[in-house]
Amino acid sequence: MAMALRAGLPLRDMEMVQFHPTGLLAGDDTRMTGTVLEEGLRGSGGWLLDGAGERFMFDYDPRGERATRDIVSRSIMDRILNGRASPHGGVFIAMGHLGPENVRRQFKGMVERCADCGFDLAAGQVEVIPTAHYMMGGVVFHADCTTPMPGLFAAGEDTGGVHGANRLGGNGVANSTVFGGVAGDVMARATKLAGAHAKPDVAALDAARECAFGSFGKPAGDLNSLRKRLLAVMWDDVGIIRSTESLAHGRGVLEDLAREIASCGVPGDDRRYNLTWMDRLNLGNLILVSIAIAAAADARHDSRGAHFRTEHPRASTLEDSTYTVVRMREDAMDVGMAPVIFSRVRPGETLLDRS
Repeated sequence: MAMALRAGLPLRDMEMVQFHPTGLLAGDDTRMTGTVLEEGLRGSGGWLLDGAGERFMFDYDPRGERATRDIVSRSIMDRILNGRASPHGGVFIAMGHLGPENVRRQFKGMVERCADCGFDLAAGQVEVIPTAHYMMGGVVFHADCTTPMPGLFAAGEDTGGVHGANRLGGNGVANSTVFGGVAGDVMARATKLAGAHAKPDVAALDAARECAFGSFGKPAGDLNSLRKRLLAVMWDDVGIIRSTESLAHGRGVLEDLAREIASCGVPGDDRRYNLTWMDRLNLGNLILVSIAIAAAADARHDSRGAHFRTEHPRASTLEDSTYTVVRMREDAMDVGMAPVIFSRVRPGETLLDRS
């Protein structure tokens, strides 16, 4: 079961991931690899058990395993940090009490996926741990998928605000489907209305070209080591449970990584099928996004949904809800707050009573 990307997000969607029994990395790094398991396992009555075999979720929430994923994630981490972890540092999910044949029939794909990793989901126990699964933050956009940047449209997981502080299971597909259709319609109309193409911004093109190709000719760096350090700091310091101390340490490490990736080059000058070049570009983007994530988390002095601060465990009032906006100004992150506008339903109201 993989830690996946493990990037702690400002508003982060946590999913269960299954350990792969042969996924231990070399040396003293005990992080695991594996595969994502669907939330339906919990929703259908699966039990979460700690390393001692104790079912623990009712100690944290009256809904037990059916609590929201942010609560389940924090509860698992609390169990792990208190020495109640499974052998590889997670917890177990058990489905056998629902009847192995029922589980095989209802979750055929999940049973086969676990079997590929050496686990019997239908009748046994599977080691799991939360992982970063979905980016709930993203580009500020309008309902018609336009953005503050002229000519830029955005839809799906690239956009922020659709899911609030905690995405509901299944809504990611609805988001991309609905807004993807909207974006296509709006872009088609905008293209017809625009007529002639706008003149390009030469300075912007030169900057983009330098960003894309500037790494050629520089000494090569250890991209694999940088990636491991990025995954580790985002999981350990900017992950499920955040504190002032952990965020300060994490931001310092991220700044170091940003300086190191800036000096990393790509051997040779051949761009064809150059996977090292792609890895270099992708890792630079991951570090930049991680810096924005850490800055946004540090700026929020409350907890809501998937964002949790140990020093500020309570949520602010819904009426005073704000969302975090991060902008790059020259070479620095500018973090601000914007109020949530309740244009359809205000806190405490419901659509069910409306005719």
